[in-house]
Amino acid sequence: MSRTGYRGTAAVTVCTISFFAGMVTAIELGCERSPPPQAIPRKSAASSPATPPPEESPSAVAETAAVPGKAAFPSTPAPQSKSPASSAAASWVKQPETLSAGAPSAVPSGWIIPDEQPAHAVAQAGERSEAPASQAAPPPATFVPAVPNVNVQDELPKQAERGLPKAVVSEAAPGEALPNPLRGGGRPKGQLPSSPIETSSASSPPPLQPTAVIPAAQSQATAGSSSGFKRRLERPPFDPIKENGQFFVGWTKPQVALVFTGRQDGYFEPCGCAGKERMKGGLSRRHTMIRQLREQGWPLVVMDVGGLIKGFGKQTEVKFQVTVDALRVIGYEAINLGHNDLRLPAPLLLSVVAPVGQQQSEFVSANVALFDFSADQWMSRYRVVEAGGKRVGITAILGKGYQQEIRNPDLAFMDPEEALAKIVPQLKSQADILVLLADAADEEAFALVKKFPEFNVLATTDGPAEPPGSPRFVPDTKTLLVHVGEKGMAAVVLGFYDNPDQPVAYQRVILDSRYPDSPEMKQMMVTYQNQLEALGLAGLEIRPVPHPRREIQGDYVGSEKCANCHEKSYLIWKKSGHAKAWDTLKNLDPPRTFDPECISCHVTGWHPTRYFPYISGFLSERETPQLIDVGCESCHGPGGEHVAAEMGSDIERQRRAAQAMIVTKEEAENSEVHNCRNCHDLDNSPDFDFAKYWPLVEHYEKE
Repeated sequence: MSRTGYRGTAAVTVCTISFFAGMVTAIELGCERSPPPQAIPRKSAASSPATPPPEESPSAVAETAAVPGKAAFPSTPAPQSKSPASSAAASWVKQPETLSAGAPSAVPSGWIIPDEQPAHAVAQAGERSEAPASQAAPPPATFVPAVPNVNVQDELPKQAERGLPKAVVSEAAPGEALPNPLRGGGRPKGQLPSSPIETSSASSPPPLQPTAVIPAAQSQATAGSSSGFKRRLERPPFDPIKENGQFFVGWTKPQVALVFTGRQDGYFEPCGCAGKERMKGGLSRRHTMIRQLREQGWPLVVMDVGGLIKGFGKQTEVKFQVTVDALRVIGYEAINLGHNDLRLPAPLLLSVVAPVGQQQSEFVSANVALFDFSADQWMSRYRVVEAGGKRVGITAILGKGYQQEIRNPDLAFMDPEEALAKIVPQLKSQADILVLLADAADEEAFALVKKFPEFNVLATTDGPAEPPGSPRFVPDTKTLLVHVGEKGMAAVVLGFYDNPDQPVAYQRVILDSRYPDSPEMKQMMVTYQNQLEALGLAGLEIRPVPHPRREIQGDYVGSEKCANCHEKSYLIWKKSGHAKAWDTLKNLDPPRTFDPECISCHVTGWHPTRYFPYISGFLSERETPQLIDVGCESCHGPGGEHVAAEMGSDIERQRRAAQAMIVTKEEAENSEVHNCRNCHDLDNSPDFDFAKYWPLVEHYEKE
């Protein structure tokens, strides 16, 4: 549907979206299950008992781990939950005898937070949050994050279909560059995700019993999902806890918790067109998760490593503005500008990152300045945030490799090492916990941490598509490493405790459907869609371009024209989800009928992955009603020449035009041009299986 979609976790009903009218596919890919909880003890005889724990179930509780040093879990095991997701006990990770200089190492022992606290006045965390940490009452010994019953009715009426006047839509000349690759870079649609996450090996100390079960939120049903595909391919109910495990099992209230996100890459929310309940991520779920922790009295410091958007164009700029507004509502204390963010025009960046009112800007960078370092009064070089009696010092860098890729004369860069040399002494004197946010390759970020070992935590935008399930340390250091994954599908939470034996707890949080939508973020999406509607294609600077086969196949004519001669094939299409694709967008809340990133795979005559129309393709429901839905020409290409040829008497012309319309099964499954996965990709159709879906749309014509 759009770059609001995410790789899902189980079978997703493919309802109504496909680039091809005769060929639906889906990639039947589920996410790997989360590894069981892992705690990392100090080096001692007590941490190496002879008897290994029983083997764990693959559906064990999700990853919660303790990092040695200052306290994590209660010493008395609580009764084990009867929930299937919590049936496995936690395991302990054995400290490796040597630390590799390559991949991140398992957690070493002896990592201690500095005890001395300087007496400087600093910012208080949670100033913008709904429940500031300073006002929170102490929770009970066993913490169970709440899952409130949030049932918000949309108070705004659905937007009327106003269409787009022809006069404001211009056409690009043949051979002109594609006008609006809204989301360039990264993994192309249809490509497989990154390599699997490596996890630490487990040894054998006594298991840590889980103490809490987090209830699942009711699945979030998506309007318009009851298509023919769903009726013919029934799926079992989705259980997010069974799929992704429980979170924060065994945790008590930390003295302070650090929440890390990043690499959102423009994914504002999970795609809703194929069943949102089975997908991961989104600012709405993230807000709910963070709010739940605050409501339980957790002092939080929330930060983003960078990478809010990807690509360029007016829609990307609008999305960046709305995303920053959303992060401020959520209550972020520190945000790093990633290399994709910094490709936006400097005036836009300035208008967005500038402080609101008397507050200090949330944006921080040690080595990036707008215009120049002497004049940049809008971004902080570092921030010190106080929460739970701890002072958290945060700074951020942009790697040298990314600096070389950015061609923006209105930005000033500094060598990361040079910048940190000026800042680290100040942070060290003011903070108890030092955090470095790095939009850089791991190799470069690791080298910086080795030069500045004062940092307790390094969070980078590099790493696997999903955060590791257990803690990692930068090789040959005592700096805890955080990888945030991609597309905003997950967050990482570090809990700090005043316990010298186990000072830090680690939790990967998959943002699945257990977290209900946030009403504030839902309203943000309404605002975003309203802006897209107001701008229209012309305001978004999107112009139709010639179809690459226009000279051979002519213009688009609509599926009704096909029915005149191909009645049986037309009836097969009419019963398919493709014929209901537009209704899917209309029935979403809010509707997505003016969002080019959604339109492209729900209408006829658009490029499915570049988000622009072809000449004679769909413009609006009012102006081109014959091209709503994924019609015959979405797969077979424009049919104007074929129709014109059949109306004449030139047999050779008829043969050439008919031959140009043929798409084989092999092309639908494997070719670049006609591949069904252009729309049915991991983001929007995560469980798509070509073999299962092809028979639902298969049709042939006699020679």
